[in-house]
Amino acid sequence: MEKELSGVIDTLPGLVWTASPDGQVNFVNRQWRDYTGLSLKDSCGDGWQMAVHAEDLPQLLERLRASSSFEAEVRLRRFDGEFRWFAVRANPIADESGAVAGCCGLNWDIEDRKRREKFLGESKQALETLQANQELLDLAQKAARAMAFDWYFKQKINTWSPQQEALYGLAPGTFDGTYESWQKLVHPGDWPGVVESLKHAQQTGIIAAEYRVVWPDGSIHWLAASGRMFFDDEGRPFRMVGFTADVTRRKMVEEELRHSEEALDKARSELAHVTRVMSLGALTASIAHEVNQPLSGIITNASTCMRMLDADPPNVDGARETARRTIRDGHRAADVIARLRALFSKKDVTSELVDLNQATREVIALSRRELERNRVLLRTQLADNLPRVTGDRVQLQQVILNLLRNSSDAMSAVNDRPRELVFKTELDDDDRVCLSVRDTGKGFDQQTMDQLFHSFYTTKDGGMGMGLSVSRSIIENHQGRLWATPNDGPGVTFMFSIPRTIETHEVSPGGIDLKDQKRIARKG
Repeated sequence: MEKELSGVIDTLPGLVWTASPDGQVNFVNRQWRDYTGLSLKDSCGDGWQMAVHAEDLPQLLERLRASSSFEAEVRLRRFDGEFRWFAVRANPIADESGAVAGCCGLNWDIEDRKRREKFLGESKQALETLQANQELLDLAQKAARAMAFDWYFKQKINTWSPQQEALYGLAPGTFDGTYESWQKLVHPGDWPGVVESLKHAQQTGIIAAEYRVVWPDGSIHWLAASGRMFFDDEGRPFRMVGFTADVTRRKMVEEELRHSEEALDKARSELAHVTRVMSLGALTASIAHEVNQPLSGIITNASTCMRMLDADPPNVDGARETARRTIRDGHRAADVIARLRALFSKKDVTSELVDLNQATREVIALSRRELERNRVLLRTQLADNLPRVTGDRVQLQQVILNLLRNSSDAMSAVNDRPRELVFKTELDDDDRVCLSVRDTGKGFDQQTMDQLFHSFYTTKDGGMGMGLSVSRSIIENHQGRLWATPNDGPGVTFMFSIPRTIETHEVSPGGIDLKDQKRIARKG
């Protein structure tokens, strides 16, 4: 009978076992042994614990030792090392006296059920996450006024939301998703630019385009599209994903700013011209002197030439020499007039290569008579081989003239020391060309120094307070900086610096590019 019962237990579709109240197993059926690969001897006692997952064993032992009915789910290791989930149901076994003598249990495989539950749980979580992301995307699109698009080229599937259609002035569901229909919505003048943006995206994968669209009511709106382009295994684009945003308001603001900047530039140019013309009155005596000198020379030489030609016999060689001097003085007068015309003419800003040393010399030449009248001693320390700068020659000379006149005026009341004015040019450590004007005038206190470059601030009687303000604007438009510092002794030094121009064929006598030569020198 016992043999028959054992045979029946071995054929049950589950793992059957019995254990003592302290958790010591004393029987396992064949199904257990076949699944775990453990013999009856190895399974008895504590040996069965080898087949239970380490994380599940403590809870199972606790349930066994409680000597009561229980149900649990544990992972059991198969003979090949794989763990599978099993459901465990156990009931106590009583002896003849009714006392608990152990328990009997049955385990059955629930791995497939657990996998289904896990899959359904993950699917539910993924669905909830997808719904949350969609809600978040909708909120982001509404907040940013940027609507998503997803376009598959070959399938001609273009996913446009109703909000995306609204950006093009279309009613919901009216866009058919074709390339041709999209082209009709884009302003004809912007379509070539859109095509170029798409070609660029085919090379970089980055979509970036701004274009106008014409709504059915005829109104014009600006849109900005950005996103990614995806490619198949052969490198051909097959999909575009991104966002489209309405940037009409931004474009309107940019246009207003552009017009404002143009008006500001025009006003600045007008103001610069006014300050140049105002300087003309103060330089009248100097200009007359500069022009009068070569004209006097011309008259004198011409009279001498006539006398030599009227002599008997005519002094042809002497007449020829005086004629040469006449031509020389004529060129001098023409140069003075040309410099004045350039300095005081009203013309558009032009960029050219400017020799700051030569520009300084020309301004000094025009101002020399005024400096002499004010008893100003002028010294120059102009650097040799000073690199040229790129800028407007007339505007830069206006700055130099303003600094010269300000420094000269600042020394007008000085009588206890020489009225000395020093012009200096140099190349600083940042590879920028610098010009400084140092005077020995009365100087300024710190409060005045902080306001010198403010519009309409002046320390002169009858001054407008625009010279230094305009000068700073000119230098800043040349990517430079204009400032003033008090001297260790009397007076103030005004200085500006602007970037040097790296000329293509600027080389040293040894044939090494000067920029490389300076870089090597610094490293050394």
